Amino acid sequence: MDRSALAELGALLADESRAQLLMGMLDGRAYSVGELARRVGVAPSTASEHLAKLCDAGMLCVEAQGRHRYFRLTGPEIAEMLEPLLGFLPSTSHSAIRSNAPSALFVARRCYDHLAGEVAVRLYEQLVSSGRLNFIDQRPVLTASGRSTFIELGLDVDALARRERPMLRGCLDWTERRHHLAGSVAAGLLEVMLQRRWFIDGAVHRALVLTSSGRDGLSKYFDLTTRKLAENC
Repeated sequence: MDRSALAELGALLADESRAQLLMGMLDGRAYSVGELARRVGVAPSTASEHLAKLCDAGMLCVEAQGRHRYFRLTGPEIAEMLEPLLGFLPSTSHSAIRSNAPSALFVARRCYDHLAGEVAVRLYEQLVSSGRLNFIDQRPVLTASGRSTFIELGLDVDALARRERPMLRGCLDWTERRHHLAGSVAAGLLEVMLQRRWFIDGAVHRALVLTSSGRDGLSKYFDLTTRKLAENC
């Protein structure tokens, strides 16, 4: 990316309304102009102008259903670029944003199609300490025991490896300022967790609630104790 392109990207993200629109779609779902305008607190016409610019930049795509148009991020790579940016803010700015964010987002939330928040960070660290993840050139890779655990959970690891995105990568968690797991395997893991109702959607946008089944599952498959976290859910 040359300097002019980088400056253009910075200008897109520098507008507060556009930044809020993007952050509001970090759960990977599609929303209408009206839904997004209400969330950001701008007129639908203003939201439409911002959304058009983000579409032109390739950050959003639009789906038409009858008279309605629905906008969503173009893919996981957009979310994996956006959320970690908050983790690089100066400490004072980061503290201010964190103090204004709903506390429900701190424990567990969607980061597009994978899990973020304190549970996700602790899971990532547990995968490393238990030998299920290793690193090659500072990139996380599944070990034999890690592969076995994910297969036991019902993930088709070979199929996930064939997707046009990394199997595994570290994603800087903005609330914890440590890494959680991203990539196709992390997306598959969250899908399984939701199917098994280890997590359910919370009342706050993007927030996930850890259930008793989730506490049991995380303990059984990953030796992860979440009692204190569960008390905060």
